[in-house]
Amino acid sequence: MSKENEISDQSEPTEDVNSNENEVEISESECEKGVEESSGDVKQSDEYKELQDKYLRLAAEFDNFRKRSAREYARIIETAEDGLILELLQVIDDLNRALGHDADDSNNFKQGTEMIYNKFGEILKKRGLREIQTVGERFDPVYHEAVMQLEVEDKDDGIIIEEVQKGYFLNSKVLRPAKVVVAKRKTDD
Repeated sequence: MSKENEISDQSEPTEDVNSNENEVEISESECEKGVEESSGDVKQSDEYKELQDKYLRLAAEFDNFRKRSAREYARIIETAEDGLILELLQVIDDLNRALGHDADDSNNFKQGTEMIYNKFGEILKKRGLREIQTVGERFDPVYHEAVMQLEVEDKDDGIIIEEVQKGYFLNSKVLRPAKVVVAKRKTDD
C-alpha cells in the first residue's frame, strides 16, 4: 500500500488490522446514538432518581450548614469580648471608688492604686498577656525595638540596658515589641 492510499484510508471507518476478526470499529455517530438511547433509559430508572434526590438533599444540607456556621461565627465575634469587659468593669469600679475618697493619706492612695494595678494585671494575665523580658537580655528585633544605643564599658554589644516601654506577648504572638536602649561597647580611641 502506498502512502497516499494510507492517508485516504484513515479518514474512513475501517476494520482494525491488529484486532481480532470479529471486532469492528464503530463510527462516532453510532456511538452518540447509543449513548443517547442509554442515557434516556438511565434517566428513567429508579436508581437515577434516588441518586438525584440524595444529591439535592446533600446540597441543601451543606448550604444550611454553611449558613448556620456563618451565623454562629458572627455571634461568637459579637460576644467574644463580653467576659473581658465584665472583668474590666471591676477595675473601673475600683478606680471610681479610689477617686471618690479624699487623698488625705497618700500612702493609702498609693496602696489602693497598686491593688487596682495588680488586679488589672491578673485579668490580662488570665487572658494570655505576658511581658517580654528585656533588661540584661540580648537584643532581638522580633521582640524588641531599639530606640537608642548607648556606649558603655561593662556590657557587650547588643545587650539591653534599659527598658523605655514594656512589650507584651498575647499567648505566643508578639502583641507589642518592647522599646529598649541597647549597649554598645565603648571603644578605646
